[in-house]
Amino acid sequence: MASLAVVVLGFTSPALAGAATSQNAGTAQAGALGGDKCKDDKENRYGDYGVLGDKDKDKNKDKCKGPKGDTGNTGNTGNTGNTGKTGNTGNTGNTGNTGNTGNTGNTGNTGNTGNTGNTGNTGNTGNTGNTGNTGNTGNTGNTGNTGNTGNTGNTGNTGNTGNTGNTGNTGNTGNTGNTGNPGPCISIDSDQQADERESKAVLTPDGTAFGAVQDFNATPPYTWVDLTADNYPSNACGITVAERGNTVRFEVVTTDGQVFERICSVSNGEPSVLECDPEDVWVAAVDQVPGTTLSAGSLSARSIKPLMSSKPLTANDMAALKQLATSRGLDWSAEKGFTKKSHK
Repeated sequence: MASLAVVVLGFTSPALAGAATSQNAGTAQAGALGGDKCKDDKENRYGDYGVLGDKDKDKNKDKCKGPKGDTGNTGNTGNTGNTGKTGNTGNTGNTGNTGNTGNTGNTGNTGNTGNTGNTGNTGNTGNTGNTGNTGNTGNTGNTGNTGNTGNTGNTGNTGNTGNTGNTGNTGNTGNTGNTGNPGPCISIDSDQQADERESKAVLTPDGTAFGAVQDFNATPPYTWVDLTADNYPSNACGITVAERGNTVRFEVVTTDGQVFERICSVSNGEPSVLECDPEDVWVAAVDQVPGTTLSAGSLSARSIKPLMSSKPLTANDMAALKQLATSRGLDWSAEKGFTKKSHK
C-alpha cells in the first residue's frame, strides 16, 4: 500500500509514514476534524498547522472558528509495511524506426601548404675512419661480350717526310718506237724585189696554198688570195714564191717529190694587189728530171741530178728545203740537191 500510495498520490515516504502513525483519540482538538460549521483556525487544520487555513481558501470551510489548539505529540513511527509483490513487467514497447542517415557533408578545402622551413646548418664533417684491411682479391669474372666498334678517330697529323732514297740504277734503253705518221705540211715563203712591196706564199695544214702582195704603204698592207686552181696537187707539202717585174711565180712540192708551179701578176696601185688569171693553172715545173720523183725510196746520188731553181735561192728558200729534206730522211745542199743521208 505504501508503494502504491507513492505511485498514485505522489507522497514521499516520510509523509506516508506520518499518516500511518497511530494517534490517541483524546489528544486531538475537536475543531481539528472540521466536522462543525466553524472555520478552522488559521494555524490548525486537522491537527496540522496551517494546512487548511483561510488564506489557503480551503473548500471545507465552516462557520465557526475554533480555539487554537496545542500541537499534539508526534506519534511513534509505525512499523514498515511488508514489501508488496513486484508487479508484472510491462510489455516492451515497439522499437522506433531508425532515422535516415544524413547526407555526407562536403569535403572541406585543402589547407594551404605551409612554408618550407629553413635548411639547417650542415653539420661538421666527422673524422675519417681508419682504412680497413684490403680484402681478398675476388675471382676473375667471365669475359664480357665484345663491345661495338667505336667511331674512327680523327686522322693524325702527317708525319715528317722521310729521307730521299738512293737513286736507282738507270734502266735499259727501251726499243725504238714505231715511226709516227707524218705531221701536217706547213710552209711559208716571201720575196722582196721592190722597196714598197713583198710577195708572200703560205701552205696551210689542210694543204691549201695562199698568195699575196704586201704593200708597205697601204692599210691593210695585203689580202690573201686562194691559189687553188685546176691541176693543183692535193698532196702539196711545201711552197715557194719568186717575183720578177710584175710576175709572181708560186711553186709547191708534193709528198711524192713532184714540183708544180702557177704564174700570177701584180696590179700596181695603192695598194698593189695580186691577181691570178683563172686560166693560169698549175703545171709541172719544166726543170724536173723526166720520169723521176723526189721520194726517198727512189733517189740515188748517182742517178738524180740536183733540183734546179729558176731563180737564185734565198736563205729562207734554203732553210725551207733543208727542213723538207730532214722531214723525208734526206740531205739537201745547193750543190747536190736532195740526197740520201750518209751513215758512218
